[in-house]
Amino acid sequence: EEKVKKELHKSLSDLQKQQEPKHEEMTTANRQLKMEREVHQQELADLRSELQNTKIKHERNVQELMKLLKQEKDDAEAQIRVLKVELLEEKNKVKAQGRQLEKIKIECDKLTEELTQNEEENMKLRRKCEFAKQELEKKDKQISNEEDHLRRMDEARLRFKDQLHHLEMEQESILSMIGSEIDAACEIFSRDSMEKFKVIL
Repeated sequence: EEKVKKELHKSLSDLQKQQEPKHEEMTTANRQLKMEREVHQQELADLRSELQNTKIKHERNVQELMKLLKQEKDDAEAQIRVLKVELLEEKNKVKAQGRQLEKIKIECDKLTEELTQNEEENMKLRRKCEFAKQELEKKDKQISNEEDHLRRMDEARLRFKDQLHHLEMEQESILSMIGSEIDAACEIFSRDSMEKFKVIL
């Protein structure tokens, strides 16, 4: 028993000697694990803080984005209302222009019909004008011939007038000469001179 007891003590001592390095290794490992745990906890805290900040920033961005989307939606709805009003006005304008275009078309048809009638009237007037022009040319030619005839007659009248003037002058000269002869004859008769009367005869 003593021997077994000594062997057990010896084994226990050996085990204690073997346990001391293991205990030191375990202590070192615990310290290292503790340090690593603290580092990991610090990193985890940093990550949690960063995650919290990211969540806050994300929520802020989401709120700003929602606000911006709401503003854009309001602007779009306002613009849509304005466009609807403008579209309604344009439709009314198109209807009014359609009615006006229909009136213009009816007026154009009337004017086309009047133009056709006017063209027919113009053709008739043109034919009348052509006939009147021909008649006028005939009249003009006739008048020209009559003017030539009148000019010739006027020339003949002037010649006859000159001839008449000459005849009148000759007549006056003859009458004057006859008067002189009559005066001379009367003077001769008044003197009872037959000789002078014979000479004059």
